[in-house]
Amino acid sequence: MQAGEVHAQAGTPSWAQLSPEQQKILAPLQLEWDRLEPERRKRWLDLVARYPNLPAERQLRIQQRMHEWASLTPEQRAQARERYKELKQLPPEKRQQLHQRWQEYQRLPEEKRQRLREKRGPDSADPNTVKRGEQPSPR
Repeated sequence: MQAGEVHAQAGTPSWAQLSPEQQKILAPLQLEWDRLEPERRKRWLDLVARYPNLPAERQLRIQQRMHEWASLTPEQRAQARERYKELKQLPPEKRQQLHQRWQEYQRLPEEKRQRLREKRGPDSADPNTVKRGEQPSPR
């Protein structure tokens, strides 16, 4: 028995068991769906249930983040999960301050963001993976 089958037996559907609508929304995760833990699948399915009622810009942002997540290596995902845990442990005022800084960064023109990323160097965290709180986290 494969890992995907074990997860499906644990109460969350395999990719083949998802409805066409669920598959459409979760398409960026198709290749890894059957390897996800049941808890992560449940979080994604909870999102799918709310997805049609979300504003279009939020749906687009979720799709973009799913694509970004799917393109990360396992090591990058582990780093993103760790950063997420660290952010969750910050005091609320510190999180708010960081959130404001992130919004300021997002408002910068792409060229300026690219220069800042280059200035940070390859050993620095990618600013695009620091803040992932807009979706149920697959972490």
